[in-house]
Amino acid sequence: MHAHRQRTAFVALGVAVALALAGAAAAAVAAGSSAEAATIKVTEREYHIALSASSSKAGSVTFVVHNAGTIVHKLDIAGAGLRSTVKLPSIAPGATRKVTVKVTGGKLSLWCPVPGHAALGMKTSLKVSGTAAGSGGTTSTGSAWG
Repeated sequence: MHAHRQRTAFVALGVAVALALAGAAAAAVAAGSSAEAATIKVTEREYHIALSASSSKAGSVTFVVHNAGTIVHKLDIAGAGLRSTVKLPSIAPGATRKVTVKVTGGKLSLWCPVPGHAALGMKTSLKVSGTAAGSGGTTSTGSAWG
């Protein structure tokens, strides 16, 4: 009878360990696949662009762009593995637009392409660390300020 209890306890322990390992593996897969985009707030006004963060990790980044100025602005984004410049349409005073991009490590340049605005100071950059899985693409080179 004693051997039967030991065998039952051993089987129960084995099942508990297997379930714990399966649960840990499922949690790890879920965490890796449900990684949410980082969100960075961008505030544009005459003639300045402010970011809510100075850096981000590689992967999906959502920019929430608000025009706190009194004239129309736009926003262009290039670098850090983007295959081409991302161009947001005009943003009216008081309006907000969102865009999500997938970036790799490097420098991401953001600027207002309205003629003369970048030259007056409406440009900034974001440092991106790491590498996004499966991102591909090439980093833009040269002056991105338009």
